[in-house]
Amino acid sequence: MLRILVLIVAVMGIANVQARTLPADPLESVMWQYMAERFMPEGEIVFDDKVIVMAPLSAENQFHVPITVDATALDDVQEIIAIADLNPIPLVLSVRPKEALSYVGFRLKLQQTSPIHVGVRTGDGVWHVSGAIVDAAGGGCTAPAAAHGESNWMQTLGETRAYAGRETLSNARMTLRMRHPMDTGLAAGIPAFYMNELVVKDDAGQVVAEIDMYEPVSENPTLTLKPKVGSEETVLHVSTRDTEGNTFDFPLTVPASARL
Repeated sequence: MLRILVLIVAVMGIANVQARTLPADPLESVMWQYMAERFMPEGEIVFDDKVIVMAPLSAENQFHVPITVDATALDDVQEIIAIADLNPIPLVLSVRPKEALSYVGFRLKLQQTSPIHVGVRTGDGVWHVSGAIVDAAGGGCTAPAAAHGESNWMQTLGETRAYAGRETLSNARMTLRMRHPMDTGLAAGIPAFYMNELVVKDDAGQVVAEIDMYEPVSENPTLTLKPKVGSEETVLHVSTRDTEGNTFDFPLTVPASARL
């Protein structure tokens, strides 16, 4: 009797998976269905021109491929995820723009030419998807980080260059670059070691944005966000953590609006 019940539950589970109809992928990725079910497992999925993905047609450097996502045309954005379909590790990052515009710039490593899919989840549970195909030479994920060619690379771990400027009366633009090898664990003899968390808070301790980073983020991560701020001078507090438990924290001042 127990075996029959287990079988019924399993069949119902399969039926539920099959009942979800996925839209055809404009990029015609052979991995689209698997990527959607793995990383966007719940909610409706629609391809949406309101999600703008800016990427090069051809990567000059497969270790540092610049991607910009602008989903500011959507309301109530809860999460943004980026996936490199044909990477050995496809999930690149996840952004939760709580008190920031739904906009992020970053750089990723590509193992080969690949579709890049970006999913933007809104408060109603719908995933709004867009993407691009980037032509790239091989090896971006399996080669050692350049830092390993330097004997003292650990001494500069976490060093950060950051800038915050005002775009409008209500939002800033912040860009930061942190020194970290972002090892994928796929290079011979080098274990996975990467920066995996970044949180931005305001002076009151309120979370402005949260980012989960994964192995495909480029060495020395470069990130751009657009926090929502008032017209007065604002101090943002950035906190990062890597997979070995190292933490790096620093303040970033947004100047007051000139129209005060």
